[in-house]
Amino acid sequence: MRARDHALYAAGVLGFAAVAATAAWLHPDPSGLGTHTQLHLPPCGLWAVFRRPCPSCGMTTAFALLLHGRPLTALRVQPAGVGVFAASLALWLYLPVGWLRRRPFEHLFALRAFLPTVVGLILLILGVWAWRLAAGW
Repeated sequence: MRARDHALYAAGVLGFAAVAATAAWLHPDPSGLGTHTQLHLPPCGLWAVFRRPCPSCGMTTAFALLLHGRPLTALRVQPAGVGVFAASLALWLYLPVGWLRRRPFEHLFALRAFLPTVVGLILLILGVWAWRLAAGW
């Protein structure tokens, strides 16, 4: 294993832990949108201009809700956010296994579950977005 592989594994493990810690620290916005503004990020541009959600609207709120122990509310706010969180959590749990087995970081992309998971998440995100647009949300 190269030093780059160790750095990528460490970044993956620490990165998800940082995202989870941040989401646990945030207070989920009751509207289901805007939780990310607590991080001094700007409001969603698509929402601000057109009053229509972008594909990721509600993701931060869903993550925060999950880490506050409210999975059903998270599912209602942003079903795709729950899917992204679950896939990220599964990868985070797997990373130490690949690291301890001294597999190159790139082996993650060759795992049987990788492509179906990525394609499934993309379709889920776009499907939720289309449903929201059609529903006038």
